[in-house]
Amino acid sequence: MQAVILAAGEGSRMNHPDGLPKVLVDLCGQTLLEHVLGALAALGIREFIIVVGYRGEEIEGWIRRHRLDRRWAIQVVHNPCWPEGNASSILAARPYLKDDRFVVAMGDHLFDPQALQGFLKVRGDFVGVFDSRPRLVDVAEATKARSHRGHVVALGKDLTEYRYVDTGLFICSRRIFPFIEECLAEGVGTFNEVKRRWIAQGYVLHIFDCQGAFWMDVDTPEDLARAREWMSRRLKKTRDGLVARWLNRRLSIPISRWLVRNTSLTPNQITVGVFGLTVLAALLFCWGGGLPVLLAGLLAQAASILDGCDGEVARLRHMSTPFGAWLDAVLDRWGDALLIIGMTWGAWRALAQPWVWPLGFLALTGSFLISYSEARYEGAFRELPLFGDGIPAKRDTRLFLMMLGGLSGQLALALFLILVLTVAEGVRRGIMAALRCGPHPHPPNPLPLSRHRERGRGRKGFAASGKAAHRNPLSLPLSPYGRGEGLGEG
Repeated sequence: MQAVILAAGEGSRMNHPDGLPKVLVDLCGQTLLEHVLGALAALGIREFIIVVGYRGEEIEGWIRRHRLDRRWAIQVVHNPCWPEGNASSILAARPYLKDDRFVVAMGDHLFDPQALQGFLKVRGDFVGVFDSRPRLVDVAEATKARSHRGHVVALGKDLTEYRYVDTGLFICSRRIFPFIEECLAEGVGTFNEVKRRWIAQGYVLHIFDCQGAFWMDVDTPEDLARAREWMSRRLKKTRDGLVARWLNRRLSIPISRWLVRNTSLTPNQITVGVFGLTVLAALLFCWGGGLPVLLAGLLAQAASILDGCDGEVARLRHMSTPFGAWLDAVLDRWGDALLIIGMTWGAWRALAQPWVWPLGFLALTGSFLISYSEARYEGAFRELPLFGDGIPAKRDTRLFLMMLGGLSGQLALALFLILVLTVAEGVRRGIMAALRCGPHPHPPNPLPLSRHRERGRGRKGFAASGKAAHRNPLSLPLSPYGRGEGLGEG
């Protein structure tokens, strides 16, 4: 399916007439246009028609210079009639459409593609994403909709009785074009007027309810500031450890924004690169002392910081997949093992004491215990672990201790601290799991799909029906979790 992205408007409410066109405004390392393209691609759209008007040559030139046409199949269409209304931009795309049905998206609307899985499968000549629980939009300024049996019966900004808010994302068929031509002939070229006439003539505008999932209309500088704030929050994880929360994220997020803005690295490439850094640190730890061990400690902490970049880049570029989460979790476990083996070897070379080997083995076992206890809790109880911060023993803390051990040359002491913290936290988690069961175990709760790093992890909406809105029963705000979250990341 193709998508028509409307990017022809002036964007005058953004209040920077001498700056960039609105769709090229930066949002955490990517433009608004790139965010829209990435989100639509995550829905399964493969071809894009970008309709430009105001400063269209500038937008097209930017697309060519930044090679967006190599990342996505893009056709730029110039609409000289853009002042007549955004419906004229849909009409301008008609010669380039291949199929009967196509998606219409606004170039300045952000949305969560994971909450819309199933949208493209809804049948009908006209299907819109509407929100029954809008959270991040000014409802007074939004287009509101009244419904009956899953269909829109009234639409407008001035409705006093309504159930839904229009998100600006639609599936249309070619049957929409006569309505657009009629509106333009009468001098009313807004897409909202096209929708109203469609409804007035007895045609069905189906509703796909996103039920409070994230979406935003970025119209003003205030909207842009809120979008940046939300995006920054989204890059963090609710289950970050203390070191990740207070140190690593403060460094990894700016790095990720730079990577998104200046490179074409994929999240999986970052994952493999960080694993290579970990292997190098493990080899340097084997020296047992001196400058190599100091460098190993610094590399271990650098790997800990950069380990957050793969998930951050994936979330910024809408490239999250289950495979990426799996790859990240597996390489993290391999990295943990290699680092502890390297430290154990180095401590043995420095101290020549046989007890170093069982110490290293127990430290490695404790490290795996943290990850495994988290993963098995999810599998057993079908819910996200509620362990809280607890005793600092997650991967970010363990790698921080490795750095301190490398800088001080006290590898055996670092291994001992890792052992004590991980075993203590493992015992605490075991007690919490036992209390969770109690004498009368509760039935397991369904585990939210959002726990995974979700590159392509879908939530399927209901099939088309004339009796109710097409809903996504698992529609939740976009998960803040990233690579490895929910896969025993600890």
